[in-house]
Amino acid sequence: MSKPKRIFTGAVLDLWRPPQHAGEAIGCLATTFTFDPALFDEQCLGRFLEIESEPDREDLAFLLERESRLGGVYAGVIVDHRQAGVEHSLRWDVLRLRLRTGKQHAKLSLLVWKNHIRIIVASANLTEAGYRLNQEVAGTIDLGPDTFDHEPFVQAITFLRNVIRFVPGPPEQLPEVQRTHSFLRETERLVHTWTPGRRQRALRQRLVFTFPGLEPEQPARSSLEEVINTCRSRGGSPRSATIASPFFDLNDDSSRVTAALCKLMARGGSRRLSFCVPAMRDADPAAVPRLAAPKSLLVAPQNYQGEVTVRMLPETDSDKNRRPWHAKMIALQSNSYSALMIGSSNFTCAGMGVGPYRNAEANLLSVVDYSLNKESRQLDSLWPDMDRVSDPESAEWMGPHPEFEEEERAVAPLLPSGFLSATYRAGDQRQIMLTLDPEGLPEQWVVYACGPAERELLSATEWQDGDSASSVELAWADAQPPFRLLVRWSDDEAFWPINVEDIKTLPPPPELEKMTADDMLMILAAADPSAAFRAWAKQQQPTRDFDSDLDSATPTDLNPLRQYDLQTTFLHRVRRRARVLAQVRERLQQPVYGRQALDWRLRGLVGVQSLADRLVREVVNADGSVAEALLTLADFLIVLREVQYQPANGALTAAEFNKDYQSFLATTASDMWSRLLPHRVRVSADLFGFWERVVIKCGGHSN
Repeated sequence: MSKPKRIFTGAVLDLWRPPQHAGEAIGCLATTFTFDPALFDEQCLGRFLEIESEPDREDLAFLLERESRLGGVYAGVIVDHRQAGVEHSLRWDVLRLRLRTGKQHAKLSLLVWKNHIRIIVASANLTEAGYRLNQEVAGTIDLGPDTFDHEPFVQAITFLRNVIRFVPGPPEQLPEVQRTHSFLRETERLVHTWTPGRRQRALRQRLVFTFPGLEPEQPARSSLEEVINTCRSRGGSPRSATIASPFFDLNDDSSRVTAALCKLMARGGSRRLSFCVPAMRDADPAAVPRLAAPKSLLVAPQNYQGEVTVRMLPETDSDKNRRPWHAKMIALQSNSYSALMIGSSNFTCAGMGVGPYRNAEANLLSVVDYSLNKESRQLDSLWPDMDRVSDPESAEWMGPHPEFEEEERAVAPLLPSGFLSATYRAGDQRQIMLTLDPEGLPEQWVVYACGPAERELLSATEWQDGDSASSVELAWADAQPPFRLLVRWSDDEAFWPINVEDIKTLPPPPELEKMTADDMLMILAAADPSAAFRAWAKQQQPTRDFDSDLDSATPTDLNPLRQYDLQTTFLHRVRRRARVLAQVRERLQQPVYGRQALDWRLRGLVGVQSLADRLVREVVNADGSVAEALLTLADFLIVLREVQYQPANGALTAAEFNKDYQSFLATTASDMWSRLLPHRVRVSADLFGFWERVVIKCGGHSN
């Protein structure tokens, strides 16, 4: 079931946790301007995937949990190109967005579980400051199979598809773009059978956007116009407006956006505007207030019969902790409704969509109808107490101040537009593939790979001495991919984000080499694979802390009659593995939501293919009974052949599953046969004949 839509007043990170009965994770896609990959990787994804290991204390367990969970789940972040070159895990994507007439400034996150979808709209960037330090605002729209609201879902999906179109490079050649589109399609497929729920008449919520547009097929959008038009449909134009923004334009542009708001408000009376602005506090309460905003906010409304009050944004939260204000809020009222818009839009021309220069912005609008809601002032309670400036005319209007505009400024030179995309190809033939636009390249440049050491990959001279192709493939010798790419030109430098071509080909952590076939079997069969990973990792990294179990340990049993363990006998080993293999079959038969999840289930970090490889190695390297190891391998193939997929709503159909699965099974059986054929002399002819028949029944080739 869906939870009610709401404005959130707790920790924004908590919104990444799945609600009860949400089911397994399908994927998540977030947008941001500034970006901290460690926060997203360890905190956001950790909560979204319900990873219980702590990255600081259980580094191996966290690594394995994350790697195993992410393989079957999509994760991506859309970042403005000014901030996109940060180092990140290649297990998830960074999509660099380059708008022609603005910034990627939206903070919208789409979180998808099997039985639940959450759309988060916030003012907070995916950074430590945004999620832990600042005063921010966030709202959610929660959707479930029985109460599905189609309108905001379509709005969010459409917006994400539109912004992805501004990722530099040919879309068909960008694997990160293809994976993102696949995730959005799978999400639409998931909700195909969900039942539309009854809408609340008293409280209506919708998403509103600013967007530069995709002419000629789609016009530019304005959050300001969309908010006013929605309000008018509920009871006329607003008569009063309260604006809280940490950043404003300079005087001329600030006058433009203020005038645009005034023109859209109700006529025939005074327009009441209240601006909540940043202020430089003085120890002397009698001192003249110093406001980090342009005076045009006070002057411009006078041309439109506007009455203006000014308040100072708070520096501390409700617990008196010092926290910078970063929330963006606009409240609108008329005689019949109260409305509140929250999200990413500052009160600027680019943020509100006034004029040709427009950012990509996402906001959540909530409208309360007074006649249908007894608690008609509930949106007003979300505003904190603010000190009013008693004489705004005498205040010192300093204009936008650097202390309050850090987010708005690029912190590094912009990567020239000619550097379109960088992709890492893993596997046996490792390569770094670069896509270039010759018209956007500087005269001289060098691309470096950043890892344990910095090394030169390609220079303008080398590129020109070749054929100056727009696509370049460079060999990469190291087993591990580079952390990120660095481009230097003239006296500037900027990082260039890199994504992987095929996630499943990334090398596994070297610690996995210690994992035996029995270890993998237990993890694949476990009802909670993450708990099994943690248990295995704990064995590899014994804690140095005091162990209370040792303090109360039972002395060693010295009775020789009890030293013989029946569990080690051949019969018990066979029975135990048979039970575990049956559990593996049950796990493989469960519904799978998307081809990426199926591929990871079969070929992932600890998937069927990895287990098959370990079992074959057991046969090849067996010092004792090769026959027992080969029988186990035959049992494993028989179990794989017996898998009967159980589809569910929103999951792959039986036909889709079987098409991929049967092909995988035949290929796996053939590969096993080829690797074991040289060892046939180590077992009896009857046993190897049995093994050959099993391979053939699984669709493998034995010639």
